[in-house]
This record gives sequence, structure tokens and C-alpha cells, in this order.
Amino acid sequence: MGFGMDLKFSHDALLKLQDWELRLLETVKKFMALRIKSDKDYASTLQNLCNQVDKESAPQLDYISSVSKSWLHMVQQTEQLSKIMKSHAEELNAGPLHRLNVMIKDKQQVKKSYNSIHQQIEAELYKVTKTELEKLKLSYRQLTKEVNSAKEKFKEAVTKGKESEKAKDRYDKATMKLHMLHNQYVLALKGAQLHQDQYYDSTLPLLLDSLQTMQEEMIRGLKGIFDEYCQITSLVSDEIVAVHKEIEMCVQEINPGTEYENFIEKHKSPETKKEDIEFDLSLLEEIENLQANEIMWNSLTADSLNSMLKTASEELAQTQQSLTSREELLAEKEREMQESADACENQSDIVLLLSRKQALEELKQTVQHLKCTETKLSAQKELLDQKVQENEGKEPPPVVNYEEDARSVTSMVSGLIQLTLLNHCSTVEQYTGPMGESQQDDLGHHTLEVCLPRYQTDEKSCNI
Repeated sequence: MGFGMDLKFSHDALLKLQDWELRLLETVKKFMALRIKSDKDYASTLQNLCNQVDKESAPQLDYISSVSKSWLHMVQQTEQLSKIMKSHAEELNAGPLHRLNVMIKDKQQVKKSYNSIHQQIEAELYKVTKTELEKLKLSYRQLTKEVNSAKEKFKEAVTKGKESEKAKDRYDKATMKLHMLHNQYVLALKGAQLHQDQYYDSTLPLLLDSLQTMQEEMIRGLKGIFDEYCQITSLVSDEIVAVHKEIEMCVQEINPGTEYENFIEKHKSPETKKEDIEFDLSLLEEIENLQANEIMWNSLTADSLNSMLKTASEELAQTQQSLTSREELLAEKEREMQESADACENQSDIVLLLSRKQALEELKQTVQHLKCTETKLSAQKELLDQKVQENEGKEPPPVVNYEEDARSVTSMVSGLIQLTLLNHCSTVEQYTGPMGESQQDDLGHHTLEVCLPRYQTDEKSCNI
């Protein structure tokens, strides 16, 4: 049972918990400050009483009364009690209250850091798995339209025999843009899948576990503060001793390891299935020769793939270098933190290490972020590596078969001519087929030959 495992979707509850604990610490702080003032006032009152008694108890007789000696001794002990109370008040101010002030500031920083990192990694998750993919899909659909439009214009140019090379060039460029964007989408999709896995399996649990670690460290520190408070304010009377024994028993019952079990059980996150991030197959409905999750290697994309592979390799190397550096720094900081913790004399001294502990936890977040980045870049580089290596030494295949497109255009034109003749000739008999003669069906009507390598028409009766 822990924050990272059970509270992945309980962010608001965790913020409310931290707010409640801060209010509690402020209440404890106010209470201690009033207790210190009260003890100082009490000590001052006792001292004033003793001073007044000293003046009024000046010897009036020429002998020493035993009653007077007992009384003076009682006054002296009361004065000693006053000094003890004042000393305790000062010790309470310099010890538990000072550490409590430090803890409140550190707890505010822990909450701020947790909320900031949570917003950051959540925004990054949304950007990688939603925003960036939607932008790519929007561009994908737009380029698909441009490719289809360029293809139609190329066919039209072939039909008319005008500027076919210019239309072909536009067709090439549009196709190249689409294929390059397709590759970007495949890589982004892979990165988004891994980023989401890293977020739910590592990044978010690590952040939540780090928060739980700091929460428990503060509970441990607060327990030490309470323990010192009990020791400083403890008096010697049986009644007060009994009261403080009860207080000490309550303090000893504090267990940082089980402090949040009830909270976790109450706010336990429901099991939520991770959203599938898949290739949007609707993007391929109006385009040919593109495969889902497949890197396209052809004459239009070969150079860009090599460039993308080089960039991915460089970014991966830089990330791995940074990761190694941060991991070494983390190991060093953890060793220093352990040495400082071992040197603590009092349990409440843990409070003085909280700011360093928080910095250590934030460094862990940085290391995890670099690991997530390394995983994504490695997977993307592997996709590019695989495609480049399996085609190494080969000539990139062409993308567009211009001869086939031209034949399809010629076939379409022939069909249109036949249809036009049938629709516009007023007398079918006036058409002469390829053999120079018309054909008749079984009913004696003239019919038209389907093949049309050449034709003749009577201009007076047929307008095309």
C-alpha cells in the first residue's frame, strides 16, 4: 500500500491532505508560542513574588526564627522554580518551536514542488499523447487532400498534354511531404505510447512515492518535536507526571509508516485502464501505399530518414550523457544525506534535513524524466535503424508510376469519347465503325462498335 501504487488519480485529495496538515502545523505553532509566553509570564510572576517576599521578610528581630528559615527556604525554592520555568520556556522556543517553523516552510515547499511537477508531467503527457498527435493527424489529412488534388491535376495535364512535367513535380512534392509526415506520425505515435507507459508505470508513481517519503519524514520530524516538547514541559508532581505520561503515550503511538493507511484506503484510486494509443486508420482511407505503424522508405523519404536517424542518435547520446551525470550526482547526494542522518543526535533533528531531502527527491524526478526521454528516443531510433539497415545498399523505390497513371488517363478519355458519341449523335446509323460499316442487332437497328481506335461522323447530324 502506497501513494505511487494506490493514489495515481487522487491528486485533489493529496492537495487537500497537505493543506489540512499545514493548518494543523500552524495550530501547533500557535499553541507552542502561547505556551512559551505563558511559561515566561508564570516564571516572571513567581520571580516578582519572591522579590516582594524578600523585601517584606527582612529580619525584624535579633534572632533567627526557625519558621522564618523554613519560609525563606520555601521562597528560595520558589525562585529556583521560576528560573527553571524560564529556562524551559527559552529551550522550548529555541528547540521545538524553531524546528516547527522550519518544518512549516519546508512543507509548503514540498506541496509547491509536488503540485508544480505534477502539473508539468501531466501537461507533458497531454501534449505528447493528445496535442501533438492531433496536430499531426490534422496535417496528415490536409496533405492527403493535397496529394489527391495534385494527382488529379497531373492526370489532367497528361490528358491535355500541357505542362505535364510541372504537374508531375507538384505531385512528387506533395507525395514526399505526405510520406515524410507519415513517418513523423509513426515515430510520434511510438513515442506517445512509451511516454504514457512511462508516465503511469514510473514517472507518476515515483512522484507520488517521493511525496509519501517527504510526508513520512515530516511525520517523523513532528514526532520528534512532540517528544522534545513533552520532555521540556514535563513537571515533577504526580498529577502532572501522570498527565504527561498520557501525552507521551499518545506521542509514542505515532507511526510514520502507518500514518496514511486510512487516508489511502479512503481515497484509493479506482482501477483505470490505460487509454490505447493506436494509429488512426481513417488517415489511410483516401491515400494509397501507406501502411499503419510502418516507416516509409522510398525515393522521396530516404534522405529525410537518414537525417532523422542522425538527429535521433545525437539526441539519445546527449540524453544518456545527462542521465549518467545526474545518476552519479544522485548517488553522491544520497550518500551525503545518509551520513547527515546518522549524525543526528535528536529525533527532531530530521527536520533540519528536510530541505536537502526535498532537493534529493526533485533530483530523482529529473533522473526519471531523463529515463523516460531515453526510452522514447531509443525506441524511435530503433524504428529508424531497422528501416535504414534492412534497405542498406538498395536503391530507394520510386513512389509514383507515371506510365500507369498516363494509361489510366488514356483509357478514361476513350470511354468518355464513346459516351459522348452515344449521347450526342442524333442518328446512330450515321456513325461508321472501325471497319467502315455500321452494325445491326437482331431487330435490325443500327448499333455502335465498342472499340474506337478511329471514328467518322456526319457533321450535319452529329455535334460533338
